[in-house]
Amino acid sequence: MSVFFNSRTRLIENKSLGGAEKSRLWLVDYRIISAYVLFTLVFSIGNVSLVFASPRASALSTEQQRDWPFSEDELVDRVWSLSSGYFNSFRQPASNILYGARLSTKQGWTTPEGVNHDQPKPWGYGSRIADTSLHGGHILVALLDAWEARPDPFLEKNIRKIVLGLKLIGSLPERYPKARYPTLTGLVPRGPHPDDKSAWYDDSSMDQHTAYIISLARFSASSLATDTDKQWIRQSLDKVGHRLEDNLWEIKRADGVTRAHVGFPWTGYIFQHASILLPTVYALYIGTGDEHWLEVFNKFLNEKGGLRWRRLHPGPHVELNAHPIYANQGSFRLNSLYRFLSDSEKKSVVRDLLFYISQVQMDRDFPGPWYRKFHSENEWKTLSAKWGWEGDELHGSQDAWERYQPEMLDDAPLAMLAHVRFPLAAYHMVMLSENSALIHTHLRSIWEMLTTIDMGKIPAGEINHLYVVVSMEIYAFYFSQKSFIR
Repeated sequence: MSVFFNSRTRLIENKSLGGAEKSRLWLVDYRIISAYVLFTLVFSIGNVSLVFASPRASALSTEQQRDWPFSEDELVDRVWSLSSGYFNSFRQPASNILYGARLSTKQGWTTPEGVNHDQPKPWGYGSRIADTSLHGGHILVALLDAWEARPDPFLEKNIRKIVLGLKLIGSLPERYPKARYPTLTGLVPRGPHPDDKSAWYDDSSMDQHTAYIISLARFSASSLATDTDKQWIRQSLDKVGHRLEDNLWEIKRADGVTRAHVGFPWTGYIFQHASILLPTVYALYIGTGDEHWLEVFNKFLNEKGGLRWRRLHPGPHVELNAHPIYANQGSFRLNSLYRFLSDSEKKSVVRDLLFYISQVQMDRDFPGPWYRKFHSENEWKTLSAKWGWEGDELHGSQDAWERYQPEMLDDAPLAMLAHVRFPLAAYHMVMLSENSALIHTHLRSIWEMLTTIDMGKIPAGEINHLYVVVSMEIYAFYFSQKSFIR
């Protein structure tokens, strides 16, 4: 393995390398690791079939099993405590919808009248109601992962509540139509306002739609979904899917003409487009059972000689979202595709990709050139000097977290962004990597993050919801490992 460590050292120490060069080094490392693991499994264990097992579902070594940073009781108590605190603060009891700020601060949100006049933006940024489907979808999938690893009444109760909230969101345009909009079917809106269900934004986004489709498809495929649930989900996802299809896989506003602010088409042939389109179309097939969506999936899969599918193989063509704290949404979608697929060869490709992008994100610099566009150089220099960065960048998520100090929560929001939100996204990707060795490598740091931050000092629902999602994924990982051993 000396070649691997030499390559890894080059990647870490050579800060002048560009993204493409780093990706190529990661690919070399990845192939070497894969070959080494394959050799070890085949010749040491002597059971070839284990090579094709899901790494997340495969057992850790005896030494790793003794090295959990928590007891079982500590894990369950912490996950339940974090989740309960989040639901009590960010979920409206009447609607079961998750919001972007604590309900106790509602007096400072955009009013229903403001929402209906597209304030502060037509797409709802700053309103605190813009990401209800995104947050609900991520939470639902994490709860389902936890449930599938070890069922519990707490999980079931909250799964059913989140589903009710998502059903309300999906039905808003039909149940609470607006006079200035035509009758709508299939739009996944932003909102609604907690004080008025008719106050919602029609300028939605890719992430709202994909989280809605994927999470409800996951629930429909679970043992918790009733026949009534499945029927409603089939009908809703079919409407959403056909609206997307009719609009050539763009998000359109209520008029069916105007592209939404984040409504770009998904049908391109770069990695980003393929990683959105393919998981979402396959989720439509799983959630509806309609062969039409399987045919559409295969059509997209095979266009241009299978170019989209090749884009889902690890390599230098894989470029994560330019906004580094949103890269985890790609892992969310790809992990769903991995879970839904039955073809072992395709699952292996997606699993390899999940591992690859998790490693890339863990090693990513912050703020990087893209994020620097949104703040002055003086702000970044002040931040780096105050918190002892080496130079003017944080070199990877682990570096960002290891430099965390509780006092940062009392500082400007940039410190929280750099040392909490940035590494938290990468840890989410690690937990979705389907690679038990990678997860266990970072588990102690992730657990430290989940037990040392005072979430009462973090107002953003975005961070709070992701914090709970990661905790649920740790629960799922631990109990899936325990189940495997038994």
